[in-house]
Amino acid sequence: MIDAAQRELLARVSAMYYQQEMTQNEIAAALDLSRVKIYRLLKEARETQIVRIMIDWPIKRAQALEKRLAQRFALDQALVLQTSSSDSALLLRQIAQLAARYLEAALVDRSRMAICFGSATYEVINAIRADFQADVKVMQATGSLAHALKEFDSSALTRQLAQKLGGEALYLSSPLLADSAEAAAVIREQAVVARSLEQVRRADIALVGIGDLDLAGSGFVRAGVAEPDQLLAYRERGAVGDMAWQIFDRAGSLFPCELNQRIIGVTLEELRAIPQTIAVAAGLNKAAAICGALRSGAINALCTDEETAAHIMSKKA
Repeated sequence: MIDAAQRELLARVSAMYYQQEMTQNEIAAALDLSRVKIYRLLKEARETQIVRIMIDWPIKRAQALEKRLAQRFALDQALVLQTSSSDSALLLRQIAQLAARYLEAALVDRSRMAICFGSATYEVINAIRADFQADVKVMQATGSLAHALKEFDSSALTRQLAQKLGGEALYLSSPLLADSAEAAAVIREQAVVARSLEQVRRADIALVGIGDLDLAGSGFVRAGVAEPDQLLAYRERGAVGDMAWQIFDRAGSLFPCELNQRIIGVTLEELRAIPQTIAVAAGLNKAAAICGALRSGAINALCTDEETAAHIMSKKA
């Protein structure tokens, strides 16, 4: 955790460099610090998100493929980015930017927006333009993790998006994962949790990512929610992916496992009832999971890349 003095120093150095356009040598001289120290401070400012850099990439869409994808899966909207990079991190940021522009057009004052967190939705939130404002109620749709990775810190990102939009944040005061299915049922019945979940069910828009249950890179493993051997057993029994931490099979049906019963948050059935659910996912490794998610009936709009969309349409997934 950064203390107040260090945060102020990072902000001051960043303002001098990015806003006043001073060189690192000039900042070092002004603050009586070494140039190496200034470089490290600027690096820390980016890593801690005191400074956020967003590149507004030109967005080129594969419109013919979008139309075919929307027709096949009965989507209101398919957003397919023309693939121009083999860098998966860069590709995700560009797709997130495409999704953010769509979301900005969809959000109107007094909208209610539910957020389900993961690396894709984390990038979408960061890609929303700083000057975009909407009087939106931003609702945390899944519980929090005690030791969250930055993309899974759901309460912090709910607050971040609400502040960015100039809207209101509504938190879900619950852990993501209960100790048992019985404990989860008790938590859901707590008044404060029940009220928050009821608000989420009334959302106008939901933003979700799609996970592929990868044994090493899955959010379940990275966040300590499940062990790799547990996911392997699920996959061997037909599970292909997850949305909102809910695991589903190739047909898009909720996978029968205790882990699904222990998650506190919006369910696949509840996502189906939300008027507009936007899913963001990319990569051939996620093709089978995306197909299952599309078959679930919980998605109205999909944002993905051209290569993945073409693979799905070729019926190889």
